Amino acid sequence: MRITNVRVRTEAWPLAGTGAARGRTERTSLVVEVETAGGHVGRGEAAPLPGFSPDTLDAAGAGLAALVARVPLELEVPLAGTGQLPLPGTLGAAGAASPALAVIADLAADLTSSPSARFAIETALLDAIARTSGVALDALLGAPAGSPVATAIVVDTPDDARRAAVRGATCLKIKVGPGDDLDRVRAIHTAAPAASLRLDANRTWSREDTPARLAALAGLPVALVEEPCPDAYGLLTSALGVPLALDESLVSLAPAELDAALASPGLAALVLKPTLLGGFRACLELAARARAAGKLAIVSHTLEGAIGRAACHALARAVGDGPHGLGGDVPPPADTPPRAGAGFARGAGRGLLLAVPRWETVEAIREALAARRPIAMLHPKLPADELARQRAIVERATLPTDTAVVLFTSGSTGPARGVVLSRAALEAAAAASEAHLGWKDDDRWLLALSTAHAGGLAVVVRCTLAGKPIVMVEGDFDRARCARLLEECTLASLVPTQLLALLEDPAWRPPRSLRAVLLGGAAAPPSLLRQAADRGVPFLTSYGLTETFGQIATAPLPHAGDPDAPLVPLAGVQLDAGTRDEPQRIRVRGPTLATAYLDGHGALQPIAPELATADLGFVERGALHVVGRADDVIVSGGEKVHPTVVEAALTATPGVRAACAFAVPDPRWGHIVGAALVVDATFDEARAAAHWHARLPPHARPRQVALLDTLPLGPTGKVDRRRAALAERRPVRYPR
Repeated sequence: MRITNVRVRTEAWPLAGTGAARGRTERTSLVVEVETAGGHVGRGEAAPLPGFSPDTLDAAGAGLAALVARVPLELEVPLAGTGQLPLPGTLGAAGAASPALAVIADLAADLTSSPSARFAIETALLDAIARTSGVALDALLGAPAGSPVATAIVVDTPDDARRAAVRGATCLKIKVGPGDDLDRVRAIHTAAPAASLRLDANRTWSREDTPARLAALAGLPVALVEEPCPDAYGLLTSALGVPLALDESLVSLAPAELDAALASPGLAALVLKPTLLGGFRACLELAARARAAGKLAIVSHTLEGAIGRAACHALARAVGDGPHGLGGDVPPPADTPPRAGAGFARGAGRGLLLAVPRWETVEAIREALAARRPIAMLHPKLPADELARQRAIVERATLPTDTAVVLFTSGSTGPARGVVLSRAALEAAAAASEAHLGWKDDDRWLLALSTAHAGGLAVVVRCTLAGKPIVMVEGDFDRARCARLLEECTLASLVPTQLLALLEDPAWRPPRSLRAVLLGGAAAPPSLLRQAADRGVPFLTSYGLTETFGQIATAPLPHAGDPDAPLVPLAGVQLDAGTRDEPQRIRVRGPTLATAYLDGHGALQPIAPELATADLGFVERGALHVVGRADDVIVSGGEKVHPTVVEAALTATPGVRAACAFAVPDPRWGHIVGAALVVDATFDEARAAAHWHARLPPHARPRQVALLDTLPLGPTGKVDRRRAALAERRPVRYPR
């Protein structure tokens, strides 16, 4: 394999300062990208942890510079199809190096003595081999296909423990310090009595006090204590109340000392951190020695970013055992690194997060939610004056203590309103979605929507709570990139304009692994649904609002890909509306409902216990039917016209690719129907007029149309009716 280019860049991201990150507010790493002659890019991350790592960022940079200096680089490594790739399970089980890893680890060791740089080089080059070979990194390391990663959830308080237990956690990790934390440990055990406990003192206990502290823990279900004091391995010659795990000391232990430790009944596990130990090979060799001695091998991290953590998860799958010390979070795949510039700033006791579509935004959201710090999500494409207005509203507000997030409505019919959502509402929404869709072991959810709005943020919340990976479309939506990333996913959330963009490629077909696409954010034209059904897209039409944290009614999973599937309310959601003959505003009750609106001065306007939406509809035989928005209804000559009904007829017209209907003032009728159309070369105005004449009553027929290249969209991907109505129009001539 030939490496033609190597790039190195610095990344920085905020930390929540809890759990393993206690006392830290920011993390910095070096990301290395290696490019092959075939155009494949592998990525690695060097993130030495100040105060713990044996090297520094400067030392890692020098090591990566040595790799840059070797380009172009020929690697004599086996690739898929040569018969020399390791079989799944062989590498992690035996701890031996595959031919590819042996070559790469030798190269990394030859280039640098920096362990974090060696880990970054091994990760990047193995990632490039995996992509060239068409296999996953964890499979290349020897992990069985689809193997899960059991993790220990880091908790600081009894409340954290209770939430972890509700999520099914069976192992909790507690960071303890030099003070007396025994009461806190007991309280956490009381909050989650079924979970085993692991303690990590990070060498903060004195050598003299450690035996007594361990004895005091003997009555609790503490499985082990990591590195309680300096030179903890020296205690393994004595009887201990709780067994130990060796962590940072593995960097400096002499071979004889490690042999003695592995032979001691007081040792429970070796904690393997590839950033400290120098990469995969070193960790796999230690894992093999631990297993041979009957000890656990626990893979952990040093607060790396997305690339480093993804590599740690791949190593954990290869090592097996568990639960691993990976914090319970599943990072994004290694082809989606964090990038600087999300714009995380403090404001009046909460975070103001500019929701740029990058991985660092997802990480910042996760960290804020874990720290129970309210965040306000602001859309990066808002005009400067609107962005300043929303920021000022949040900064002036006094939020309820249980606030998780402030989202702003799309502002399609007026100024965007701040919506205050509690943590309980977010968790209830995630639980309702899970009850409807279920989770499978291999689920991966495509994030293609902005996290400034409920549809995108809900993906982050659902996957974080369930410990499922996210595959993200970074930057502006791109059809080709989205189609490629969908190949890695089983679930996706899209708005109709995104689905339409995918379908505009006649060669695109949904991957077989894709089991459901939540389609919402705006009404999908029947013609789009029929086209998607013909392509085999497993879409589920969905209805939701910012005020309900998205999805509250969705087509049943067995009806995936059915254009006529009913919208069924999710568990716990109560919906009331009008009748088929007389649609009324849809009213919502349930646990996902937002707490309040923020007015222009930041004051709270309560929403619960019932929200009367701006949408018109009716409920029939347990299914919700959404007719359109009350403020979009066109009254022409005393007759009500729902734009969605008109748009369904327009998009069913030959040559019409997309349509938007709106009201046009008229001195005789009050209003008439206008429309903006996107058409192709087959569109014929006379035939279209005949089509509309046959399918729409006179008051609902468009009297003026504008032909556009694209329909104007708002930040959420919804069609902006107000802007569409400003387009230059011409009259429609109907047959007499």
